[in-house]
Amino acid sequence: MTTDKSVNINQDVETAAYVPEYRVKKEFKAAVLKAIGDRPFNEIAGLINAINVEKLDHNTLTQIINVLGNFPYVKVENLMTNVNNYIEQIID
Repeated sequence: MTTDKSVNINQDVETAAYVPEYRVKKEFKAAVLKAIGDRPFNEIAGLINAINVEKLDHNTLTQIINVLGNFPYVKVENLMTNVNNYIEQIID
């Protein structure tokens, strides 16, 4: 008993990987500025530009968290322990 199964070689294949996205609350920028706003402009300008958006992808959020991790613990402790209060995963 054989079954004839044919494969459509012209079929579209989905290759886009799922990358989580997050909605950034307005309070996030204020919390970051409160934590590290006393640092020189050159140290934080790129970070401020990165968080001054409405949506972030997972990779960008990870980079932001890594940059914040370079600051002294006492400055970013509250921000880092409560980061989930400032972002919300977008689920479609």
